Amino acid sequence: MSIIKTHDITLYGGNDTYSIVLRPMSDAHLPLLYKWNADPEVLYWCEEADVTHYEPESVHYIYGMTSQTAYCFIIEANSIPIGECWLQKMNYADILAQHPADTDVRRIDMAIGEKSYWGQGIGTLFIGMLLDFAFNTEHADVVYGLPDDYNLRSQRVFIKNGMRIVAKVPLPDSKKAKEALRLAITRPEYMALRNPSVK
Repeated sequence: MSIIKTHDITLYGGNDTYSIVLRPMSDAHLPLLYKWNADPEVLYWCEEADVTHYEPESVHYIYGMTSQTAYCFIIEANSIPIGECWLQKMNYADILAQHPADTDVRRIDMAIGEKSYWGQGIGTLFIGMLLDFAFNTEHADVVYGLPDDYNLRSQRVFIKNGMRIVAKVPLPDSKKAKEALRLAITRPEYMALRNPSVK
């Protein structure tokens, strides 16, 4: 039985420097996930808790559970696997409570595991691809990004794609962060950004 629930969606994008492909995550990618989840520097930016590595059993649990309610992807830049991301049904009860019950609320999570690709603008590209998929294919109503305050690079990626900070949640027990940020963009906001001539 598979650990990761896969799907059949592949997304394509990029710019003059990088051809970006988001491929369906599957059990075949577990060796990459083990590697990235064993790197303390990668996890520092991805995890609110003070985690330095995840054992394979934890990796199985994280991606096995998440993939039940998310489209999980492996990020390729110029055909090289460099990280992972997903578009997930929102699972924070307090966020869901802020929207009508029939609102389709999603969240985007991401990690570039190959550190030589940090700061190259790749995150901005694939977040844009995920938002396009969320709103134009999945017909989501609102999409959130949930970085902590110390992760400025992640914040910039979301903001460059039109998201805005809608809430700050104190994290008194965290050793790394003072606040969890909640950035969001609604379908009308997204459509207005992509088609500024449309009122």
